[in-house]
Amino acid sequence: MRVRAFDRERDLAAVLGLVSRSRARRDPGAIFHPGGLEWWLRRLGRAGFDVAVIPRGSDVVGFALRDGSDVIAQSDATDAADRLELLAWIESRARETNEPELFVSVAEDDAQFRRAVLARGYEATDRYGYELVRDLAAQPANPTLPPGFVLRSLSPELGDLYVELHRAAWSRPTAPSTYDRRQHDLVTAMPDFRYDLVPIVESPNGVLAAYCIAWWDPRSASVEIEPLGTHPDFRRKGLATAIVHEVLLRSFALGARYVLVWGTSGNPEAKALYLGAGLGTRRVLRDYRLALD
Repeated sequence: MRVRAFDRERDLAAVLGLVSRSRARRDPGAIFHPGGLEWWLRRLGRAGFDVAVIPRGSDVVGFALRDGSDVIAQSDATDAADRLELLAWIESRARETNEPELFVSVAEDDAQFRRAVLARGYEATDRYGYELVRDLAAQPANPTLPPGFVLRSLSPELGDLYVELHRAAWSRPTAPSTYDRRQHDLVTAMPDFRYDLVPIVESPNGVLAAYCIAWWDPRSASVEIEPLGTHPDFRRKGLATAIVHEVLLRSFALGARYVLVWGTSGNPEAKALYLGAGLGTRRVLRDYRLALD
């Protein structure tokens, strides 16, 4: 088998190059944006998190990522053979950690991979995700904030306060956020991370209230928002919408052709936010399930 485990030092640049090329070509199986993948890779080393690659010399021609039971596989080739080989490796790893099932995401227009996945024993489910996109043919409108709130950018000295903001935004009563300073330092060390593309809303009393990370990919001339959050004490004030509008402005200034964000069917509030900010659905992913027992 040509597949091996991902090595950050050896493979990161090559995998990001594959993702960027695929998105620039608008390949049917181009699910990841480099930025979204870099955000996800903060989880390297955690139990149940695997990344596999198919190397070719110093390059990578295919990779797959598993986070628990969720799987995404991409390759440079249009046929599904490489991705099926990657899936076989991921399935083996999932069985080793006693994962009961896997869900692989397939883009709706990726008919060849869908047929291959079904032939492998996966079954269609009601779970789906979607890519929301705002084209930037003209300069976007300026963001609007409540009186006393201001927009600024993340800086290194705000690191600990930013981590607190992220944890507050993403914690739930029964599921506190696991984000910490170690993960934050991993994210800010990623090749495409830019402090000037992390807009933050500051409250009148100086508290950090809302934020997002925007990731710029010059090859595909696109920006991905991943993640975005608002502190519970400052919700329903339009801060998240202002953040999205600020990303649109900063992206337009970079020469981006579009801004995107990925969402899931289980988060209708987030979808309403982005639709209200002018993004619209471009693609849908369907999840296909394989029982591993």
